Amino acid sequence: MLISFFAYAEDASVLPEKDLYEYNNIVAKLETPQEPVITENYIVFTEKSGPRFIGIAFDFENYQTIHPFMLHKNRDAEGNVTNSVMFYILERPAFLKEISYRLVIDGLWTFDPNNSNNYYDNESGITISKIDIKETKPEITNVTKESGTKFIYNGEPGQTVRLSGTFTNWDSWIYELKETKPGFYELNLPLPTGKYYYNYYLGMNAIVDKTNPNRAYTADGRTTSVIIVN
Repeated sequence: MLISFFAYAEDASVLPEKDLYEYNNIVAKLETPQEPVITENYIVFTEKSGPRFIGIAFDFENYQTIHPFMLHKNRDAEGNVTNSVMFYILERPAFLKEISYRLVIDGLWTFDPNNSNNYYDNESGITISKIDIKETKPEITNVTKESGTKFIYNGEPGQTVRLSGTFTNWDSWIYELKETKPGFYELNLPLPTGKYYYNYYLGMNAIVDKTNPNRAYTADGRTTSVIIVN
């Protein structure tokens, strides 16, 4: 079916500063087209560059609005373009467990070639792509047999988050958490059996682990997090 009208989505610059920072970090990490990626706050769609126009329409909008993809160019250290990818980032709609959608590529309705979850819609006579959104519990600092003690920190993207505790004699320069997705930091440590007190550090500021409700107070009045390894 040929489409001759387009309704444009809002520009990312209207997002609040915190959301814009997360949005820009997602865009910066786009490399190649892949299946839709679901994060805590967004769903990321990617397609090959080349077509003059790629748009996306969703069932929860009755396919009435076509949101245009944008172009992201990856560059090397000298600033030369190495490759490019088209993308659209959707803020996750609240309460929806699944989303059906279809693409418009240069005026023609089509399914998402990067999504293996597609079905034929008899009413429209075209193949439609689908995403199943599973509810995920936020990860917390915990102890498992597989990975030992997994420390979790959630905050702003691009930070340097260090870990110190009784297992480092409160030296905060030994361990640094790794940012595995925007604003999400983690570190696995094979701690032996025992009771441990710890804090995260941003610069020189000590911060308790907000994912762990267990707290204690040091002799000098500081608040620390507590974890027990059995």
